[in-house]
Order: sequence, then C-alpha cells, then structure tokens
Amino acid sequence: MNIAVLVKMVPDTESRLEVRDGVLEESGFKYMINPYDEFAVEQAVQFREAGGGKVTLVALFSEATSIDTDLRKMLAIGCDEVLVLRQPGYRGDRPAANAAALAEALEALAPDIVLCGVQGIDYYQSATGPMVAHKLGMPHIASVTKLELVDGKLKAWRQVEGGLQVVETPLPALVTCQKDLTKVRFPALKDIMFSKRKPFENRPVPAAAGPDLPCTAASLPPARGGGEIIDGETPAAKVATLLGKLRTEAKVL
Repeated sequence: MNIAVLVKMVPDTESRLEVRDGVLEESGFKYMINPYDEFAVEQAVQFREAGGGKVTLVALFSEATSIDTDLRKMLAIGCDEVLVLRQPGYRGDRPAANAAALAEALEALAPDIVLCGVQGIDYYQSATGPMVAHKLGMPHIASVTKLELVDGKLKAWRQVEGGLQVVETPLPALVTCQKDLTKVRFPALKDIMFSKRKPFENRPVPAAAGPDLPCTAASLPPARGGGEIIDGETPAAKVATLLGKLRTEAKVL
C-alpha cells in the first residue's frame, strides 16, 4: 500500500501578527505542521502498520529550512520518507497554484491513498485537497471523522447536518481528515533517533505564476471598546437598567 500524506506548514499560534501599510508582516513567523494534517499522518501510519507498504510525507514550502525539525517528528511517528517541494515565494493562500505543484509531485509517486487535513488553520479555505484530487482524477471524500480500509476500498464516516454519512470509494482516492479522526501518538526516543536516518528529499519547484486571488489590503480587527458597569441598589434594579439599555441604546430587544 503506497500512501501519501500532504502536510501544510502554518504559522505557529504564538506568532505575533503585525500589519504594516496594509501588508501582513510574515518575516517573524515561526511555522509548525498544520494540526489537521497530524491526524492524517497518524491514520496513514496505522494503515501501513496494519497492511504494510510505505508512507510518504509531501510538503510544499519556501527554501527556509526551519520546518525540517517538525517534519522529522512526523518521521518519528512512523512515516517512511519526506519530500519537501521548495518553491520561491511560496504562500499558503494560493490553493490552486499549490494544488498544481502537489499534484505533479504525487503523479510520480502513484499513491493508492492520499490523506491530508480538511483545512489549514492559517486561511481556512478547505480547497487544496479537493483541487489535488481533481487534478489527479481520483475520488475525494471530505471532512472524514472515521476511516477504514476494507477489501481494497475506503469506508469513511463524515458528519453532515443532522446526522452521519457513510461513504465507500475504490482506490486510489483522496481523503481530507477532520479532528478526532484518530489520536496522534507521541514518538518514543528510539523512534526519534531512528528518524534521522530516514530519507529526506528537498526538491526545487518553479515559483507560482501569481496569486489565486490577490489580497488588496490587510488589517487587524478593530480594538474592542471599554465595557460599562451597570449601577443599581439591588440586582433587580441592575437587570431593569440593563434591559432598558438593550432596548433603547443597543436595540437588540
């Protein structure tokens, strides 16, 4: 079983957001693996452990090597190899351009299963995975919360409004993974040490032709105004004053 896992590097949640002259300042960002993609990695390793095969991690990023440590952690979890597509001027908000680069790399790998997170926590577009499936001409199941491999077919459970949907598809197929799909393991020390011997390939790819949708301006959310303390001799009087303000000032009642 040949399994590929697409992982996206996203700004660390502790990174400081700064906007200068309508442009998001990203030079100080630290990056980490998208949390949704970690569920995909764990599921892929479980499939490999149950039925054999190989798990290849595929990432698209800039020439910066600061992400290598986090990618090697995924090798310690159980992936067999890493392929990092190094793209000049890489950006995470270009799903169509990024999907094209990822799909081209996947064609050479010829995976039976492609797994990735349902979305990146940087732009929340939920678009790259389905676009990759379209370019590869394979079926795609989105937002999966449970996944089984039975008799050469994938059986997936996904939450829909008002219930749970169960879908089956032949291979090859692409699945985008929701949180709680599985529990991500913590690698043992011996696995961390052994991961340093596993293949780690950096492959240059051409820069994208342009943004999918250009960002004209960026800004931080407006600062919240101060609160108001409601005065009153009794709790009932305070409630009455609050209700009056909601009716006459806020006009929400």
